[in-house]
Amino acid sequence: MTIRDDNSINIDLYNIERYNERADVRNHLLEIMKAEMPQTKYRYFVEQLVDGNRIYLERPGRLNKGCDFVIYIENHILYNNNNDKPPKHDFLFYDLRRKRENLNNDEWIILINAIELIYNSNFFEVSYANIQSLPIIGESYELVLKLVRWFFIEQDITYWSKSGREMLFNAISEI
Repeated sequence: MTIRDDNSINIDLYNIERYNERADVRNHLLEIMKAEMPQTKYRYFVEQLVDGNRIYLERPGRLNKGCDFVIYIENHILYNNNNDKPPKHDFLFYDLRRKRENLNNDEWIILINAIELIYNSNFFEVSYANIQSLPIIGESYELVLKLVRWFFIEQDITYWSKSGREMLFNAISEI
């Protein structure tokens, strides 16, 4: 068992690729959140990975209890009780540092450019097409790009009047 067995309502939400503007993604998610029933937990499956596992969001989030959510990767990072544990930004930073140490400069620039495409709300396939020939190091590039997309979206939702997305991208660029 990896997904916590609770009374969350499970919803497939694999339609994020329809949107390539930050405001459109945010508005779409906020419309979905507005339709939620009070005092109800939700689990949104937002990405399907090639290995069959999924990236999913749980709502309400643990901190703000408003529009925030918690991101999980199914069967990837686990608590001692074998339930999924949410990845932190450090999980991404650690993997990117590892890639930075092992990729040559041209390869690293290709990866950063792919992440920048995600940062700029381009579709996953556009970004992923640019990095498929890079050597496999650490986490899959599919996972990195899909996870960073949701980290960026999470920043847009939680800090929409600030520059959370930009601060995260800058931290990635400084690796």
